[in-house]
This record gives sequence, C-alpha cells and structure tokens, in this order.
Amino acid sequence: MKKKYSQFVSLILVTIFLIFYSQKVYSQDTLSADTPFIEVNGKVIKFGSAIIAFSKIQQSKINFDQKTIFSQIVQQLVNEELLSQKIEKENQLTVLALEHEKRSAKAAQMVSKILKQFPSDELVKSAYQNLADQLKGSLEYNASHILVNEEDQAKNILKDLNAGTDFEDLAKKHSVGPTAKNGGKLDWFDLNTMVPEFSTALMVLSEGDVSQPVKTKFGWHVIKLNETREKKIPSLEKVRPQLVQNLRQRKINDYLNSLSENSEINFLGKNINPNEITNLQLLEKLDD
Repeated sequence: MKKKYSQFVSLILVTIFLIFYSQKVYSQDTLSADTPFIEVNGKVIKFGSAIIAFSKIQQSKINFDQKTIFSQIVQQLVNEELLSQKIEKENQLTVLALEHEKRSAKAAQMVSKILKQFPSDELVKSAYQNLADQLKGSLEYNASHILVNEEDQAKNILKDLNAGTDFEDLAKKHSVGPTAKNGGKLDWFDLNTMVPEFSTALMVLSEGDVSQPVKTKFGWHVIKLNETREKKIPSLEKVRPQLVQNLRQRKINDYLNSLSENSEINFLGKNINPNEITNLQLLEKLDD
C-alpha cells in the first residue's frame, strides 16, 4: 500500500511538471473548476477544490512558497480524501462543521449574486463627484510635535522654545515618539486622523505657532504648526478601488437590513456567558 501511495505521489509530481512546463495538458479555454484533478480510490476531486484550498491559504495570510504551493495543495487534497474515506459515519462535530461551511458558502453565493456587475461605472463616477465635493476647500496640515511622559517636562520644553531653543533639536533630544529622529516632523495629515485632543489644539494655531502642553492617551505633546494647504483631490482612478468597495459594502448592508426587517429573528443565547465562545472543549465533546 505504501509503495502504491509513493508511486501515486510520483505520478502527481510528473503531472505538475507537465502542467507548468509543457502547458499542453489544459489551456485556459478548456480548464474549468469542474475539470477532474485527482482520483483517489475511484473518487474524483475537481480542480475547483484546489482553487478553494489555495484561496483559504491566501486569506489566512500565511507565507507560502510559490514554487511548491501547487504540489502542497495536491498532497493536502490527497491526504484529506484518504482520511475522509475511512469515516463510515459523520460524528456531531463533523455535521456541525459541514452545516457551518454550507451556510457560509450559500451566503457567499448570495453576496456574489447581489454584487454581480455592481457598481456601474456611472455610479462610481457619481460617488467620486460626491467625494470631490466633500474634499473641496478642506485643509491638510503639516506639523511637528515633541512627545514626553510628564506635564512638567512638557512645560520645561515650552520654556526652552520660548527662550529660542530650536524645536527640532529639542524633539531629537527629548521626544519619546517615533518622529523624534526626524525632529518631531509629521507627514501631511487630515485632522480626523489624529486623536481629538491633538486636532483641537492644532486647529487654533497659526502657521509657526507652538501650542501649550496637550495631554492625549499617548502622553504630553508640544505641537508646532508648520504649514497648511488645501487638500488635493485624488484622481478617480486612484480612489476607484476604495469607492467600489464602499459601494458594494453599502449595498450588502442595505440588503441585509431589508432582510432583517422582514424576518423573525430570536436571540436564544441570552443566558450564555460571552466568554464561552472561546470554549473549544464544547466542540471536543462532539468529536467521538
């Protein structure tokens, strides 16, 4: 049996070589997700299973070797089929897992149906125009800051600044923030990307002004406003992927809200401690 298995694996590796280097086995026109891929004891595994296995590896963000991933997936599918064929009856854990996977797959099918050919180019252009209108006249800021842990230290730094000491020198010497090596300089930013206390302090400054010590969750800041400018509106092509994603997400959310409003949904887990969701032992009890 072991010899036969080794011969099969060798045959698979030869097939992989042919696919990659001769590329005469299947062309892109004839290959499909239903194309037979592997046969294990008479059970055929379709090529779509390999694609799904690869997509799950991508989603998990696990690093993989492009040169060996194909053979690894082949081996995975063979191993899974060999093991699954030894199960005569599915236990409760397997039934529950299959139920979960089926529900997820059907939901994904419905999402795909809803979003087919959506959004239209006209809708994307309309969303871009709305974005451009919102950004028109808005400002972005260039500032520097010195971050320290104690208020008294921030006050002393402010005294040194008022006495004529260079801001960048003080930032390099005292700041505990990641911008210390750059003399406290921050890149251009929108106010809404900063914590509220920082943004509020910055809004009342004129170019070249330095703030009083400002407390945030990161510590105490002394902030200098270097420059402001009107925000440049990005091109449609640059923001198109984000616009498309936002429109698609909004469409799904609207559809789900509509379904929820017209469905009877009862939460039966009111007496379940939320921490129990991490209790894997409950699943292990089903694995008999």
